[in-house]
Amino acid sequence: MKKKMVLIISILLLINVINATNFSWFSQNDSRWKYNTLGRSTSIGRSGCVVSCLSMLLNAEASNPYMTPDKLNSWLRKNGGYSGNNMRWQIPGLIDGEGLGMELEGQSTRYNDWDFLSSELEKGNKVIVKVAGRRSHWVLVVKQEGEANKASSYLVNDPGMTTFEKRTLAYWGGFRSSRSYSGNWLDEQAFMMNSEIHVVPIASQEGFLYDIIEMPHPADVFVTIQNNLAVDIHGYFILGLFDADDNLIDTIDYEYSSIEPEGEVDLLYEMTDYTPLQDDSHTLKVIYSKYFSKMPSMYDTINLESLGINNLTKPLQAAGER
Repeated sequence: MKKKMVLIISILLLINVINATNFSWFSQNDSRWKYNTLGRSTSIGRSGCVVSCLSMLLNAEASNPYMTPDKLNSWLRKNGGYSGNNMRWQIPGLIDGEGLGMELEGQSTRYNDWDFLSSELEKGNKVIVKVAGRRSHWVLVVKQEGEANKASSYLVNDPGMTTFEKRTLAYWGGFRSSRSYSGNWLDEQAFMMNSEIHVVPIASQEGFLYDIIEMPHPADVFVTIQNNLAVDIHGYFILGLFDADDNLIDTIDYEYSSIEPEGEVDLLYEMTDYTPLQDDSHTLKVIYSKYFSKMPSMYDTINLESLGINNLTKPLQAAGER
C-alpha cells in the first residue's frame, strides 16, 4: 500500500509538471541514462544537455516513435550523430527518414538574437539555445509569452534540472547560439474533443443482477477526439479518474488508436464501477501518451482539454431539489 501511495503521489506531481509546459521534459541526470556513454569520452549526465533537448523534441513529434535520451543516444552513436563528443545537428532529424518528422531548419550564432528566436517560434518551430553565463549548456525554448526582446518572455525546458522547475531565459540572462527545428508537435493544440465525455451506465433492469453477485455497476464511456495535425497521430488515449484538485486517482481504461490527418475517432471505454462518479468531487479526463503505462509518465503525457461530462450515472434530481 505504501509503495502504491508513493507512485500515486509521484504521478500527481508529474502530470502537474507536464501541464506547466505542454511539452515533453527530460533530465540528463535521470538515473536511467545519466551514466550512459555519450560520444567518445563523456556521459549523458555530464554532457547530455543537447541529446536530452533533442529527445524532448523527438518525443513530442507525431511522426516519431517514443523517444528518451538513452534511445536517441544509442541511435546517434550507431549512425554518425557525433563528431567526437559534439552533436552533428542535422543527424537527429534523419531518425525516421529524410524529409519526415523533425527537421533542422536554421541556426544563429548571434548573442541574444531575439528576432531569430521569435520568428522561428512564430512559425511553430522549437529552438534549442546555448545559454549565457555557462561554458556550454543548452536548453529547449518551447514558447514565447511576452515581448520579443525580453529573456523573461521565453519559456524553456532545462535538461540540467534534476526535478522540473518552470524557467525562462531570464534565469541565465539570455543566449549565445541557437538551432531551430520544425515538426508536427504533440501538445494540447494537436487535439480537440468534439464531444463531451458521455458516461452511460447499464440499464436499470440489469442492475439487480450485479447486486445479486455483489459486483459493482459498470458503465460505458464515449468520447470523440479530433486530430488537428496534418499527419497521423498514433498512441494511447487513457481514461483517468481525477479529483476536484485535478489530481489523477486511477487509470480506468485505455484505447490505442490512430487518427488520420485532421480526422476524428470515436473512443469507447469500459468503467467497471461508476460509483466514484456519483461524487461531485470526481471527474473523468482523457490523457494521451505514445506508450501505455498504468501510471502515466510526465515524459509523454498530454492532458486533453475536456468539453465536460454528460454523466448519466447520477439519479435525476426531483423538482425542488435544485
